[in-house]
Amino acid sequence: MAAQRPIGYWLKELDRRIDARFEDDLAASGLTRRHWQILHSLAEGPRSASDVRDGLAPFWKDPSEWGVQLAQLVARGDITDDSGTLALTEAGHTTHHQAFTLIGKRRRAMLDGITDDQYVETVRLLERMAENMAGA
Repeated sequence: MAAQRPIGYWLKELDRRIDARFEDDLAASGLTRRHWQILHSLAEGPRSASDVRDGLAPFWKDPSEWGVQLAQLVARGDITDDSGTLALTEAGHTTHHQAFTLIGKRRRAMLDGITDDQYVETVRLLERMAENMAGA
C-alpha cells in the first residue's frame, strides 16, 4: 500500500487547483480570482474599503495586490469608490452575476461525490486544525 500524503500536501494542492480553475473560468471576462472576491464581497451592498481589504487579507500574496486589483475594478466600471466606501455599479452587478454563475458551476464540480454532511465535517475539522495551530 502506498503511503498516504499528509494533509499539508492536499491543502496546498487543492488551493493550487482552485486558483487555477477559477482563474481559467474568470479569464474570459477579464477577471482574476481576487477581482471575484472583491466583487462578491460587495454583492450584498456597499462596504468600507478597509472592511473588504481586511476580510480578504489572507488571500493576498503581496499587500500591494489590494490596491492594484481594486483600481482595475474601478477602471473597468464595476466598482465605485466614494471616499473609501465601495459599491458595485450596475455593470458590476452584471459582472458579479456572470462570475457567480461560473464559480457556482466550478464549486458544484469540486464537491461532486461529497455529501453535505461530509463537507460540513471537513470544514469543521479544518477550522479546528487552524485553531490548534494558532495556539501552537
